[in-house]
Amino acid sequence: MRWDRTKLAVAVGGIVILIVVLALALVRVGPVLSQPLAIGYVDMQRALDAHPQKASSEKALQEFFQAKQREFQAKAKNLTPAQRQELDRQLQQQILQRRQELLSGLDRDIRQAIAQAARARNITIVLDRSVVLYGGVDLTEDVIRILQKGR
Repeated sequence: MRWDRTKLAVAVGGIVILIVVLALALVRVGPVLSQPLAIGYVDMQRALDAHPQKASSEKALQEFFQAKQREFQAKAKNLTPAQRQELDRQLQQQILQRRQELLSGLDRDIRQAIAQAARARNITIVLDRSVVLYGGVDLTEDVIRILQKGR
């Protein structure tokens, strides 16, 4: 009999916790649900291509890559094949890290422009163009205009 009461207490406690969590979720989501749902999309590749700093970022990455190639050629002369392979791996990692640093700044700018464009047109959800088959509001030109104005 005692075992049944323990199970019942755990089940009731779980239900109470579930009800509290659902109530809190509804309180937070309530204002969003009262707004009409508007979906927009952005062609992220076009937005990236139109970013005013894309060319300078690509140039900086190319210069970094060339410097790392020169570094590899200078250091690799006196290394064993295994050491050369390890040096190559290290330099490739540095190149990838630099690329990520440069692109993350552009991505941050694009996401801020998307948020600004979405707010201006009362869009509640924005998707990448690649996942939209039909419908939605195209925000790409608005985002490009914001990027080119420099926000």
